[in-house]
Amino acid sequence: SSCCPSVPPVPLPSTTVTAPSTTRTSTTTTTGSTTTVSPFCSSGKAANNLVVFANYEGGALTINVDQNISNIYIGVMALKSMQITVTGNFASNVRRVFVSGMNTGPAGCSPGTGGPNITSVTPSNLGAILAYPSSVPVTSPAGIGNNIMVCAASCVVTEWQGGCNTGDEVAGFFASRAMAAGGFAQSAVSLYLYQTMYNCWSPTTFSLSGGASCCPTVPILPAPTSTSTSTS
Repeated sequence: SSCCPSVPPVPLPSTTVTAPSTTRTSTTTTTGSTTTVSPFCSSGKAANNLVVFANYEGGALTINVDQNISNIYIGVMALKSMQITVTGNFASNVRRVFVSGMNTGPAGCSPGTGGPNITSVTPSNLGAILAYPSSVPVTSPAGIGNNIMVCAASCVVTEWQGGCNTGDEVAGFFASRAMAAGGFAQSAVSLYLYQTMYNCWSPTTFSLSGGASCCPTVPILPAPTSTSTSTS
């Protein structure tokens, strides 16, 4: 099939190789005598904030929106099928959820075998869930990632990812989707956090307050024309 080439399992990512563009920045908050340093990619003060979760194996992912930041756009991708739940005290700040990847089944773990299934405690706030097929083309800034959305499992952006996408490629893809959905320029959106892992979400809950795995540089990309499929 011309759409979906075979993607072999990629090796578990090294935890010691970090390119300069993936270095986490820290936000320091002082409350009284307590100082907290958190690994976020930006301050969260942007008009629109992008949050990305990516892996290889898929599975069941719960996103706990426990940070009061404005206009949150969430991007989720995996090679295999996934189940996504958005919850938390500030879930109403989420404007859109984008899902991409090959969504092959079953997932590398259970649950998450019928994907993509997306549930939310605030469907009226989320509006349509936008799912992008894996055939949507993307641009790899360094020319070493896949040219369609497939999977991501590492913070490394300077080495071939075994058929998966690089982090800057993924961040750029979801940033451009947020720009198209919200009708704003790239200068109006910042990457707040990027979480990636190889293994399945089995199930896994990520709180936004937990910070990022890394912070790939978001390349400059034009806002795309819509090629999404609404799943809600």
